[in-house]
Amino acid sequence: MIDKTFKIISLAVTTLLLASNLAQGQSQQKVAAKTNSQTSAAAQGGNTPGRIAKFTSTKSLGDANITEDDSGKIGIGTTLPTSLLTVNGIVELISAQGGIKFPDGTLQTTAGVIRDNTLQGSGIQASPLGVAVPLTLSGAVQPGSGSVLVVSNTEIHGEGVTANGGPKGAGLRAQGGSSSTIAGAGVIAIGGNSLGSIPVSAGYGVIASGGEGNSAAGGIGVYAFGGRSALSDGGVGMIVRGGYSSTAGRSGGNAIEAYAGPGDNGATNGLAGRFDGNVEVTGMLSKGGGSFKIDHPLDPENKYLLHSFVESPDMKNIYDGLASLDNNGEAIVELPEWFGALNRDFRYLLTALGAPMPGLHIAEEISNNRFRISGGMAGMKVSWQVTGIRQDAWANKNRIRVEENKSEKERGHFLHPEAFGQAEERGITFANQPELMRNLKQRRLEASQAQQPRK
Repeated sequence: MIDKTFKIISLAVTTLLLASNLAQGQSQQKVAAKTNSQTSAAAQGGNTPGRIAKFTSTKSLGDANITEDDSGKIGIGTTLPTSLLTVNGIVELISAQGGIKFPDGTLQTTAGVIRDNTLQGSGIQASPLGVAVPLTLSGAVQPGSGSVLVVSNTEIHGEGVTANGGPKGAGLRAQGGSSSTIAGAGVIAIGGNSLGSIPVSAGYGVIASGGEGNSAAGGIGVYAFGGRSALSDGGVGMIVRGGYSSTAGRSGGNAIEAYAGPGDNGATNGLAGRFDGNVEVTGMLSKGGGSFKIDHPLDPENKYLLHSFVESPDMKNIYDGLASLDNNGEAIVELPEWFGALNRDFRYLLTALGAPMPGLHIAEEISNNRFRISGGMAGMKVSWQVTGIRQDAWANKNRIRVEENKSEKERGHFLHPEAFGQAEERGITFANQPELMRNLKQRRLEASQAQQPRK
């Protein structure tokens, strides 16, 4: 009987508490209706508008730590929510199945950023995130699938990467991958494509400019070293190859085009190329002129001595020597064993030494790599000279064209426009590389203007 009575009393108390809670909620709604401008509530015990009620003991109600303003913003640990849900404190997910689900259906179950020493800063305004140096990126990327680092600038004329070295430091250092067979390249640079219908030049693979100097010389644009080898040949410092062309009447690209640096204000022009050592050319060498240049034999410390090359429209070889005449006034001149295989169409020149020899002549022309001189005076000497035209396999396939028409692109232009009193833009280099030459001329003009005294 007592248990039944206790249950009835408990049910009555519970009913009274629920009725009280309902009445309080209706009171809060009435208050909210009268004060539509209310956005937060001050702490006033269990009757605080906007605060969620909770049991503070078995028989009393109080304010929970949760608020809701009249715009539907809910705050936990704050009476001033600034978003749909504002939490003042730590939110902890302790369930193994817990996490945050995003509108795209993905579930985040771990921290968004797992940090190591790669990042600096905490990400707040006073300590923004930054990248620590040195930065090391390491990973395996299959060939043809991209690179470890890809930087793309989609802006027109935008640059992809700018690398600035510190004082006396390199801007970029690239080392190819090691291998027991063929090692990887240090740098592969491909210029931008030109694929439109308008014939516009494609982008440069590499543009390298040396640093500007003031009292010291300007910096070197490209500094290339071949790699060392302990057991084999050293590596080549630089290998270049011109691009292909597949249109009739056009040509492949030149492997190297070098232009001398101009000198202004009394400075002389630089050289388009300088080789400190032996140079080997396996193909045809074409030039405007040529000479040897050596230290002057009589004043080697202060002067040079220069001699011009001997030019000919033919691939001509010259041989000469001295012959002593026998008692019959004759001499047999022996030539190298390869002479006949190399030469054809011979020409002869004889000069008597010591006295006139009116009858001096070639008695037998070259045969079996020898010829005979006759008609001279016994015991005298003769200076002889023989020329021949090359007939080796390479020469037969690469005869010099004595006259050649200029290409359509080069017509109206000159190899040396200054020699004809023409402007620089009438040069062949402007015809072949107009954009490059305009850039070089503009840079030269800007450098000259920078040296002019300011008014």
